Amino acid sequence: MATGEFPVAHSTIDLLPPGPGTRYFRRLLIAAEVLPSIHVLQHELTAHVAAVAATLSPASANMVRRFYRWDLLPKLHRKYRDQGRDLSAGAFINQRGRIAVIVRFLGWMDGHGLALADLDQSSLDRYTARIKVRGPVDHFVRWATRSRLAADLAIYPTGAPNPTTTMTEEELWRATDLLLESETIELAVRVVGLLTLVYAQPLERTVGLTRDRVEVTPHRITIRFGTTPVELEESVAALVRRHLAAPPRRGYAAGESDWLFEGLSPGTHLSAAFARLRLAQHGIGARVSRETRLNLLVMRMPASVVADVIGISNLTADQRKNRAGGTWTSYPGLRP
Repeated sequence: MATGEFPVAHSTIDLLPPGPGTRYFRRLLIAAEVLPSIHVLQHELTAHVAAVAATLSPASANMVRRFYRWDLLPKLHRKYRDQGRDLSAGAFINQRGRIAVIVRFLGWMDGHGLALADLDQSSLDRYTARIKVRGPVDHFVRWATRSRLAADLAIYPTGAPNPTTTMTEEELWRATDLLLESETIELAVRVVGLLTLVYAQPLERTVGLTRDRVEVTPHRITIRFGTTPVELEESVAALVRRHLAAPPRRGYAAGESDWLFEGLSPGTHLSAAFARLRLAQHGIGARVSRETRLNLLVMRMPASVVADVIGISNLTADQRKNRAGGTWTSYPGLRP
């Protein structure tokens, strides 16, 4: 591109070997406004699907491309693109893994001379009985059946997942105190953790918060997790002020980031995996902490209020309340 042999375009970057180095280079050019902005991980996933499909027979490759275009991609668009954001790193890795399982299944069929339209129940059962991860295969077969690309095949349930373990309320407050007081944990991780522990925010959503969701005045800070802004408790707000005043973590020159928790790679936010790991290293499980706080909220507040404030659906809040088995009273601030 520097010599003019290739155009300065995303299609040129696509010629480079896929991986973190190419991804960083692309994001750097986007941040410098040399390349137009795109959702980088979504772009990479689409290219990856095309590459792995090319390893299959033409018929199976066509099935993978159709499945991705008509089933997976619309769901990803609704969850990410339509909300103005790229895939999370976790979603990118998860979807690559799911595609790999499906590609192995279709490769097995190719090796046995089976076309999807001719797949019978005994062959499907024989294959799924010998694999450890069958969820993506079940999903693919259901889609193929609905799309009339396969026979009416039965998918047998694998059993309900174990319910998520929760903490005691005392354990939750001890973890909260640690994040409020410890100076050995990165400030951004402390703030992310507190928004999870105190306000029941999923870690993946928290790291993707943008600055326009935060309103700062001399006397208070509010954040919009859902429809209604939430005024942060004073000690949490103090850490947020420190975080906002801290210099950026990035190692490159660019304008001010839109992300509340800026990542090291150009145009990205803090990795949920990194935040989860750092919290775990201090004995804090993000998922179990969030589950515990959510249970406490729905037991003490009307489900509709919880939904409005923390950004979940009314149905989810109501179902959670019924499972928690609580009635509600007014919920206090940071301390019970």
